[in-house]
Amino acid sequence: MTADGARFFVSHLAGVPVFGPGGVPVGRVRDVVATFPAGRPPRLAGLVVEVRGHGPVFVPGSRVTGLESGQVTVSGAVSMRRFSPGPGETLVLDGLLDRRVRLADSGEEVTVLDVEVHRHPERGQWEADRICARRDRGGPARHRGEALTVHWSAVRGLPPGEPAPSPEQDRARPGAEGEASGQERTARALMRTGPVVVPPESTVAKALARIGEREPIPALAAQVYVCRPPGEPPTGRYLGTVAVQRLLRSAPDAPVAPLVDAELPSLDADTPLPAISCCLAAYDLVAAPVVDGGGALLGAVTVDAVLDHLLPDRWREAEYGLPDSEGTRPGAAGARPEGGPPGRPAPAAPFPAGPLGGRDEGDR
Repeated sequence: MTADGARFFVSHLAGVPVFGPGGVPVGRVRDVVATFPAGRPPRLAGLVVEVRGHGPVFVPGSRVTGLESGQVTVSGAVSMRRFSPGPGETLVLDGLLDRRVRLADSGEEVTVLDVEVHRHPERGQWEADRICARRDRGGPARHRGEALTVHWSAVRGLPPGEPAPSPEQDRARPGAEGEASGQERTARALMRTGPVVVPPESTVAKALARIGEREPIPALAAQVYVCRPPGEPPTGRYLGTVAVQRLLRSAPDAPVAPLVDAELPSLDADTPLPAISCCLAAYDLVAAPVVDGGGALLGAVTVDAVLDHLLPDRWREAEYGLPDSEGTRPGAAGARPEGGPPGRPAPAAPFPAGPLGGRDEGDR
């Protein structure tokens, strides 16, 4: 792990492989997400990781556990929801590098070459406090083309406020109408396609072994879905769900078919987000199956995917319970900032200190 105060350049993160628990490949770093708190250096909220078959997904900084030998390691499950920047979020590689800005003292125009990042020793957050730039126009001729490094506050033209929302973000705002917004908030858009599926003749032991083989995220590991072949979505006819707790209480050689809870509801692919939320809450589920009109299992919607859509737009940059440089705790647990959501326990520090092999995922 890198020690507090260690520094690196954001450009060194581009294309670095990302690995999950047990060394399972996740994808490669595509970009870094930054926010611009008022009066503070830009803060790194997480990584955008390109995952094969899913496209870009967001990995919060709290999930990043290591930066060793040119690779990133993350813990826990990674949401496969396709990433798009939220209000106040900026992609560093795509949005800041090669951007023309001005020096505050002279008005001289410079081009951003890279962003230098360090871990704040008190707040435990990764902050982009230095800008590496190249002199362009407006300065003395003898200095043009010269590289320099300046503090972030010495630069004008970085996006300290919320950028104008893209059409996609505008359609996704609460209350906005549009076909695209509706499609993004249905079971089809939210579901994961890797639930644990077993045939009805499978035994309890084989069903438990299947969970171990697949190593699913915790929400998908809480139950198995009993279906006729084929055993991968879209499956044959979906018969029902068996909770892992029930499997553990049953004899290893018992068949799973009699254990199926046929009363648990399934979701249609076009089920809207509010109905999905009600289903999970009413039946105390962490995942619900998604079934098509022909009775085939398509996937499962997990509670983390639902929460990701229900939380406020800017939950990634929330810093509840984290002390600022004066030692105050804006949004400490139990406090409610004016106009803001109730306080939450302090989250783990984004980008925890890790070994810096050559480069470098809170809240949304």
